[in-house]
Amino acid sequence: MLVRIHGAISNCYLLLGTKPVLVDTGAPGDLKRILSALKAHEVRPKDLALILLTHGHGTHAGCAAELRRRSGAQIALHIGDAELVRNGENGVMAPTSSFSRVVRPFVDEPFEAFEPDQLFRDGFSLEPHGVKGRVLATPGHTLGSASVVLGSGEAIIGDVLRGSMLLPNKARDHFFCNDPELNNRSIVRLAREGLLRCHPGNFGSFSGSELHRLLATATGEVMELSREPV
Repeated sequence: MLVRIHGAISNCYLLLGTKPVLVDTGAPGDLKRILSALKAHEVRPKDLALILLTHGHGTHAGCAAELRRRSGAQIALHIGDAELVRNGENGVMAPTSSFSRVVRPFVDEPFEAFEPDQLFRDGFSLEPHGVKGRVLATPGHTLGSASVVLGSGEAIIGDVLRGSMLLPNKARDHFFCNDPELNNRSIVRLAREGLLRCHPGNFGSFSGSELHRLLATATGEVMELSREPV
């Protein structure tokens, strides 16, 4: 079961398998929201099997240090973003539009620094942590961006893309992307999973077919759907 937790700026996700896993920890002010959501689903912080971060920006890693203190759970992060969380700073946030340049000062804030417990390069299985799924490296937004592909055909994709502010079930380019070419390769990797639904770090979810639509718009090519085993 996947539960979306609405933060002030970004989404966090609670995965309820045989053990609970928290994906992302919101911005620094989101702790009460996360704790309330855990309580609503009868999950104590100490029940968490893992805290997984899709990347090292403060809007996703802002409460990680405090949640580790409360839960004792280890924090997993791609090695590419390790220095960001060690410094508690977002580093480069390359805007993708004029609107992005306007909002950047409001989201580019420092957060409590910490040392990750588990650093990975390409990915790993979540089954030892009680969830049927796996983590994939999907860099581009940041060097260390990652996504979670679940056995249900759903995926948590961090900031590879965002949902639409106005249109439900639509995908959009994220407000910030450090390497658009690398990010497009990550979208291709996700599209090849034949996903049923994608859950982004900002706004609402959208169908996996949106990945193919965006790729077709960008390249003029249509990819065949192929559901990969989890």
